[in-house]
Formats: sequence, structure tokens, C-alpha cells
Amino acid sequence: MTPSDSIQRGHAVLDWNRRHLHHESQLSEAIIGECFAEQFVVAPNGRHYQADRALYLDFLNGMKSTLERIDYQVQHTVADERSVVFSMRALLYRPGGVEESFEAMLMMAFDAEGKVTLWREVYLPSPR
Repeated sequence: MTPSDSIQRGHAVLDWNRRHLHHESQLSEAIIGECFAEQFVVAPNGRHYQADRALYLDFLNGMKSTLERIDYQVQHTVADERSVVFSMRALLYRPGGVEESFEAMLMMAFDAEGKVTLWREVYLPSPR
């Protein structure tokens, strides 16, 4: 992969999130496998979890249960042959018109097949 491939793959994962992370979506391990490797690491805000598709499915089903949609506004991008870093705003929309906004730094690393092996994110609530 080239840095350009990593950027494209990263945007594809964000698009996958937009399509699948809402309360009406039906997720499966196969759908998660469209973007994520069999085994990967999730590291949000300094925590560190070894994950697989089954564990991530459980997590995502809980997370998306109160989510109408998610969106991202990427502001800056840095990439190499195996990873991409996005500085962005993440916007979560919940039932009843509730909106949450986060300033986020997201790093994704990919294996040779272009699947996510690392999801490292630092996020802070921000005013809308």
C-alpha cells in the first residue's frame, strides 16, 4: 500500500461507520470483516483492548443502540504505507435531537489486506 492507499482505506472505514453505526443497522462478524482484521487492537483515550470480530460486534451493537447516525469532519490527514491519522470532529446524533460533538485524533493501521489492525483514538467533547 502507498500513503494514498492508506488515506483511501481510512476514509472507507469512516464511510463504513456512517453506513453501519446507527440503531437500525444489522451488523455481523462478516460485515465487520469488511474493514477489520480477525484480531486487532482498539485503544480509545489511553485504554487498550485486544479485540476480535465477535467482541467488536458486541461492543458496536451496544454503542449504536442509541445512535441515529454518526458523521466525521476530517480536518488534517497524515499517512504512510500502513497507517493513517485523521484530526477530525466526530458528530453523534441521538434520538430526540440530541447531538454530541468530539474533537478526535484517530490512527488506523492496516495489514497487507487493507484491514484495520489498530484503532487508536483520542477524543474530547467539544462545543458544537
